Amino acid sequence: MTTLADVAAAAGVSKAAASLVLSGKSEGRVSEGKAALVRTAADDLGYVRDAIAGGMRNGRTRTIGVIGERVLSTPYAVAMIDAVLSTSQDLGWSVLLTDSGRDGVAAEDAVREMVSRRVGQVVIAPMYHRVVAVPEQLDDVVVLNGEADRPGVPGVVPDERQGAHDAVAHLLSLGHTRIGYLGHDNAETIAVRERGDAYRATLRDAGVTVDESLMATGGLDPDSVDAAAAGLLDRTDRPTAVFCYNDAFAAGVYRQAARLGISVPRDLSVVGFDDLALISTNVDPRLTTMRLPHWEMGEWLTRELAAGRAGELPDLTRFTCPLIERASTAPPAV
Repeated sequence: MTTLADVAAAAGVSKAAASLVLSGKSEGRVSEGKAALVRTAADDLGYVRDAIAGGMRNGRTRTIGVIGERVLSTPYAVAMIDAVLSTSQDLGWSVLLTDSGRDGVAAEDAVREMVSRRVGQVVIAPMYHRVVAVPEQLDDVVVLNGEADRPGVPGVVPDERQGAHDAVAHLLSLGHTRIGYLGHDNAETIAVRERGDAYRATLRDAGVTVDESLMATGGLDPDSVDAAAAGLLDRTDRPTAVFCYNDAFAAGVYRQAARLGISVPRDLSVVGFDDLALISTNVDPRLTTMRLPHWEMGEWLTRELAAGRAGELPDLTRFTCPLIERASTAPPAV
């Protein structure tokens, strides 16, 4: 295996100078000419810096440890991890990725792994926006896509209320006042609660009376979604628009609209949430939806951590969910 001494000899510099260059600390201490020789020698020899050994002096490595919660097995949150991996690579940091699984034993193992590896910063990344129990033995820790269960631990989340507000405001701006809401039946989830509350508040602020009969809920399985969507649409006084908790729920509205001969968007406007490409760009017409800013959250947080600003972050940072306007919304039929 190529060593630092091999690189220094090939470049004709001291081992100390080679170390400064390869650790990114050579500016003002090693001439640019010699630094270029070191980098070329390292590339030619295939030298790989030992991050753990390099971090021994301060007990930490330039490594971000990510404890995921099924984030690689769901299409909703994988963009966060992709952003962390890509941005870390750009900044010269490594990523140690593990998964907490569904049980506490796996989570404890993941924490022990991070501590033993002396990672520079730990990121807990749940699959969906929720309150996260942060292990006490973790000091340098932040939560991506969730809120910590104790103060002093920064969290980064989508702005659920803003996203739902903008979705309903979009439908109001088109002239809809009879707007239904197809929500998730798990009211304990932060996103479910905040999106539903924002739906009601946005209507009230616009002077529109909230008709609770136009609010339906379903589970995550398609049959449950279809039943809830049918309850909204299979009525003589159906809504002219429906805001859906997520894109999968919007797909259920599409299915029931097709069953009843209701045209989207001529007879019914539909707005989703998530911008899950597997659905939003594959239904016909393509779905207007609120995009979850998972990539932006992961990229921003990684840069903050690499810059050493974790201690300056507030307990909660909210990221805007942009409206992605496509073909599923239009003014109500006269």
